Amino acid sequence: MLEQLHVQNAGVAFEVKKGPNYYGASADLDVFQLSDVSINQASMSQIILTKGERGPKNYIYTVQAGWHVSNGFFCFLSFVMLHSDGYQKTGCLNLLCHGFVQTSTRITPGQIYTLDVLSLSIYRDRFTSNWRLYNDRKPVGYWPKEIFNNMADCSQVQMVGIVYSPFDEPSPLMGNGALDGAKLANVLLLVGQGNNRKPENFVEYNDLRKNYYGAIYSVENGVLFYGGLGDWKKT
Repeated sequence: MLEQLHVQNAGVAFEVKKGPNYYGASADLDVFQLSDVSINQASMSQIILTKGERGPKNYIYTVQAGWHVSNGFFCFLSFVMLHSDGYQKTGCLNLLCHGFVQTSTRITPGQIYTLDVLSLSIYRDRFTSNWRLYNDRKPVGYWPKEIFNNMADCSQVQMVGIVYSPFDEPSPLMGNGALDGAKLANVLLLVGQGNNRKPENFVEYNDLRKNYYGAIYSVENGVLFYGGLGDWKKT
C-alpha cells in the first residue's frame, strides 16, 4: 500500500556512535485532533526504536509507539507497530501485531485517545529481555523476546512526525498544523544499565523543505519541535 502513497518524515534521530547502546526511550507527545486529514491520509507522531538500521533489510527490527489520525476517523489512536524485515512485509498495527502481549485493562493500542498529552516509554526489561511499553509509567504490554532475532538492544532512536497521502492529494497537516508548533517533550534515552540520559548527539531530518514541515531539537530542554501545514503535492 505504501508504494502508492507519498510518505514524509520530520524529526530527530539519535544513533549509537561510541559507547553503550540504547535500551529504551521515553517522551511526552502532544496530541491533536486533525479534522482536515482525509480518509486516504494519515498523520502521526511516533517514538521508534531500531536495530540494524544500516541493513540488510531483512535484519532491520523496529518497535514503535505513538498516536495517529487515519482513515477519516478524526480521532486519536495510541498504537504499536513491529517491523522485522525493514518495512518489507511484516509491519503491523495495534493488536494486529503478532506476539504483542496486552496486559493493561486501562488503555489498549488502537483505542480512541482523547487527552492532550500521551506519555510513552519503551524499554527492554533486563530480567526478562522483553520490550515493554508503558503509558504514564503504567504497563500497557510487551513484545516478547522470542519474536526478535537481533534486538538485544537498539542502535537508533527516532522521535518523529510522519504523514502520508495518495499522490493525487496534497500532504496533510503534521502535528498541530503550525510550523514547529507541536512537540515531543522530556525526551530521554535509556543507556547502559538503567541510566536515563537526555541525548546530546543527534541528527535532525526533514523530507521536505521547511515551508512544508519543520523539525528542531533543543538539547537543553530535551524537546523536539516539529510539524507544519503540509500541502505538498508531487508534480
